[in-house]
Amino acid sequence: MSLSDIRNGDPSRQLADEKMEQVRELLLGDYERQSEARVAILENRIRDLELSLHRRLDAMQARLDAISAELDVTHRHTLDEIGNGLQELAARIKSSPSDQ
Repeated sequence: MSLSDIRNGDPSRQLADEKMEQVRELLLGDYERQSEARVAILENRIRDLELSLHRRLDAMQARLDAISAELDVTHRHTLDEIGNGLQELAARIKSSPSDQ
């Protein structure tokens, strides 16, 4: 074995490596391509599900915000009615004749 063979690698070793790679490709290449295609399909489905979930969560958040705003308005209106009723009651009490 010469110094250039050591530097460049053994040519018979390189040939054996190439043949081994060809055998690997014949035995496993199709399986590997199918597996990669399945993984890509699954990744796309997961991405679609994530987007769908985000849209649904955003819609639910918007609906909850709207319901909360409606409840705030209703509560304010109810409190205003109670306040007005208390003022009217206080005015009646003040204007009613005393039993003293």
